Amino acid sequence: MTPDPPTLLGYSTVIFLLLGIHFILTEFSGRRWSRMAWYGAPFFLGAVSGLFSTVHAVLPGLWGFRLSALFMIMAFGAAWQAMRIILGYPPRVFPVLLACIAFFVLSALAGPTGLFRVLSTAFRLSALAILHVLGIQDLRHATQIRTPARRNLEKLLTLYAGFYFLLVALVVWIPAPLGAAPATIWAVASYNFLTVIEVALFALGMIAIPWEQLAFQQQELILQDPLSGGGNRRAFQAWLENDGKNCAHEALLMVDIDHFKNINDVHGHAIGDQIIIAMGRVCKDLLYPTTTLFRIGGDEFVVVFQCGSVDEMLATAQRLRNAFSAETHVIGEEGITATLSIGAALCPGTGISRTDLLARADNALYAAKQTGRDRVVHFAHEENPSPPDISDTSTPCP
Repeated sequence: MTPDPPTLLGYSTVIFLLLGIHFILTEFSGRRWSRMAWYGAPFFLGAVSGLFSTVHAVLPGLWGFRLSALFMIMAFGAAWQAMRIILGYPPRVFPVLLACIAFFVLSALAGPTGLFRVLSTAFRLSALAILHVLGIQDLRHATQIRTPARRNLEKLLTLYAGFYFLLVALVVWIPAPLGAAPATIWAVASYNFLTVIEVALFALGMIAIPWEQLAFQQQELILQDPLSGGGNRRAFQAWLENDGKNCAHEALLMVDIDHFKNINDVHGHAIGDQIIIAMGRVCKDLLYPTTTLFRIGGDEFVVVFQCGSVDEMLATAQRLRNAFSAETHVIGEEGITATLSIGAALCPGTGISRTDLLARADNALYAAKQTGRDRVVHFAHEENPSPPDISDTSTPCP
């Protein structure tokens, strides 16, 4: 026996209510009232929409169907707001209110058939499609890591946006509620099925995205050095093992803070911590946005950035060295004299393993320390070097 349309819509209404209650209870325990309201709103508004379609005694006639469609637009608009909040964006209520007002005016003018019936239906479907597109844009532009749940939700919204745009193109011929033609049971059943599937998958996305973001944040904390803000040794090891362990147009600087143990012994570990923090701050403010900083030891760092020439690499290393000395000179009451020894190596055009690139920079750093510290030494790469040519490319700061 095929269920009648009111029964199908009644099932949807119950599902929406249960989902709304779930999100209310989830956020209620943390006393996050604003999130609780926004997370529950899409499902409760969807339930109200289903109520107007299911129980005709509430508001019989065309007005029941008009308000049902209006609340469905509001539900999708609230879902967009809930997703924005999950992604860390503020709500944007005005576009949703504007769409609801415009649809209300059009639907009030529309009868069972006629031009305004077609226009109001086309507007409703267009509004739903545009709300999906806005959600897709937010998912793509969000600054957080693109988690699997986010990517899947983006695919879901893209599929449904295309579906609603297709319905707009065929609105004259497709039966209600999918279009403006007279309603049929199959159209009601299809609309109900597709809506329930999307709502259920959207609810799963709302649950999964925060958990995945939290997991990624915790992973980042595990791989982050708390003082410099760069990666720790575990993160550096992961970098070495990435991309097939081969470098590509990368410059690698092995950096050592000269006499760091003496600084800790004379000035205390609190000053030593400020020196480490200054290293991270200088790298962030001075070097390229794509520069990667790793702290691989107490006073040892690795700086990696894309570079096209030896001259560019050496100029970057010198800027880092000079800026670090200037930055640390204002630390403490009397200022600290802290300098850097830097070993530099540039990945040749033929490419070598990142482990070999690290070894060359490490050899150059050893030479910098042996020849007086406070300088940049470059590993001059040659094809089949024998022996490797380590050359000093700087003079110490005065």
